[in-house]
Amino acid sequence: MTTSTVAKQSGSALELAAILLVTAALAACDGGGVTASANSSSSSSSSSSSGGSSGGTGSSSSSSGGGGTTVSQSPYLLYASNYVVFTGGEVNGAYLASVQGGNLYAGSSTPDVVYGNYSSSQTTIAATQFYNVQYQWTVAGGNALDYMYVSVLPPASGQTFSSLTPFDISQSGNLLIQMGNTYTQSDNPSGTGGNATVFTVVLDNDTSSAQNGSGATATCSYNQTLVTVGRNASTGTATPLGVFNYEIPLANFTSCSKGSISTLLSTGITSVAVRVTGDQNPNIKAGELDTIAVGYIGFTM
Repeated sequence: MTTSTVAKQSGSALELAAILLVTAALAACDGGGVTASANSSSSSSSSSSSGGSSGGTGSSSSSSGGGGTTVSQSPYLLYASNYVVFTGGEVNGAYLASVQGGNLYAGSSTPDVVYGNYSSSQTTIAATQFYNVQYQWTVAGGNALDYMYVSVLPPASGQTFSSLTPFDISQSGNLLIQMGNTYTQSDNPSGTGGNATVFTVVLDNDTSSAQNGSGATATCSYNQTLVTVGRNASTGTATPLGVFNYEIPLANFTSCSKGSISTLLSTGITSVAVRVTGDQNPNIKAGELDTIAVGYIGFTM
């Protein structure tokens, strides 16, 4: 996995106009409710998890019978709800993790996309309930090989690991994720940015410690067009902090470089990544700034 030092605490290059607490639960609210993607009917699967899945944080149903109580996996799962910066610096290529115990990695395709001199401090993460990192494009959009990303590993996977245990999503039908490009032009009157308007959400089941795809049997993605860019945008949906809550049917994850979404429903997942790629964002200009903000991640029916 390509990583960078972007997750270190640094001086802000973005000014948050308002420090508001963002609710971790993805209930609908003014200017930041849940939006469903196209084909928003829930997908379903009767597949059961294999490979000793750690399951998820959420309730489960049970039934009693002649053989005792049988516990089934819940479709309502908490994957990540907030993030904590490591006080001792980098550990295993990461500088922070979810409070559920999964490392967060961030990086880009240098030298075409480089760190943009801003990432959330612990104080800002605590206030906003999401992690935010900024990158600068040294080339124009259009090339699939140019990218920036944030990736979050499963709950309880730990700061160091020899392998990852997949997270069971076999009973779920939708991914819930809070994300956005918070670049706001008024923060940089003479600058250029905010043209990254499509975020590619990637699910995979790579169990390897290197997280380089060597242990994956399925990698599937969905391109989500953002409802708006920046805080309190003049067009689109007003978002006080520049993030929005998306509900994406797992059935929409049909673009797979390996396997299929059915594979992931069967095996479980080992990462949820948000990527910005040049081919999906051809309007990106050389020299512009964009951010990836990622907050709550969960699964539901």
